[in-house]
Amino acid sequence: MNYYIGLDAHSQTCTAVVVDEKGEQKLRETFPTTESKLIEFISKIPGVKNLTFEECTLSQWLYVTLVEHVDHLIVCNPVYVAKKQGAKTDYRDALHLAEELRTNHLKPVYHEKSHWIELRTLTNNYLALVDDIVRAKNRLKAVFRSEAVDTNTKNFYEDRDRVKDLENKNAQFVAESLYDQIAALEKLKSEYKDKFEKNRKKYRPIRNLSTVPGIDLIRASIITAVVCQPQRFRNKHQFWGYSMLVRHIQMSGGKIYGNKRIHGRRELRDVFLGAAESALRTETSLRDHYEMLKARGISHKDAKIAVARKIAATCLCLLKNNDTFKNDYDVQQNERVKLRKELNLENV
Repeated sequence: MNYYIGLDAHSQTCTAVVVDEKGEQKLRETFPTTESKLIEFISKIPGVKNLTFEECTLSQWLYVTLVEHVDHLIVCNPVYVAKKQGAKTDYRDALHLAEELRTNHLKPVYHEKSHWIELRTLTNNYLALVDDIVRAKNRLKAVFRSEAVDTNTKNFYEDRDRVKDLENKNAQFVAESLYDQIAALEKLKSEYKDKFEKNRKKYRPIRNLSTVPGIDLIRASIITAVVCQPQRFRNKHQFWGYSMLVRHIQMSGGKIYGNKRIHGRRELRDVFLGAAESALRTETSLRDHYEMLKARGISHKDAKIAVARKIAATCLCLLKNNDTFKNDYDVQQNERVKLRKELNLENV
């Protein structure tokens, strides 16, 4: 018999509920969040074990810990979990997850046991560090602008003598502390870049992606860490949706009610749009593609997004074929597709 396990996991405790194929509750338990207690609970359940829990900071550790102890495991996307009525408790959350798993209403989030997904920890914290630097710099500028002091000068974030331009003593103290924060964060950022450089030498996919115009070491590392296994994407269209580079038309009753960007990985969207902006400054086929679109009357924004999609499709192809970018890569790829079709026709 199939049993469906809903797990509501927290850093200190976990609550699990088990239901059978008819939706009848068979087991309910709250226990400390440890590997031994999790495995002990799973071992109590007979039959075919189907487990789910929501994507969270613990999800990768939970996946690695439990994937070999159950028959099917889904790390579900909380964005698509149906809302429930009533009070919110750990028990009700776990029961709701078990019922949603039983009725096959959950959307999975990709997880695996490999060194690729371990790179996500490095890239995610690097992106968080960059956000911290941007926030600190914005606060620093705000301090100077509050006294109408010009901030559009060269090396503003390194020139600590600018603090003397402030008349308010408290503002001077705040500015000095922000300069210290920025210096410390920038030093930490350089250490992250050293780690990325070591990964370039270690992992060939990162080196391959770095050959694409607009894709530097950092962007290549982010793409590699987020994609992990390129074979999980059937085609470029699915990858564009995952990268939030396409919008879907909303239609009801034969009428169009606008369009909506599907939920995906925002960091990939930022990477590919930034790469497109950089590629427009190069003398490559990507720049030629942009100029061709502009000549057709397409706006700069739409043309840049089209270039971003082209870069995304190229990166997916490079990852799948373990190849490097060449300026005539499109021509080579079209020849490959044509040859594969001819071989398939011959085999029919």
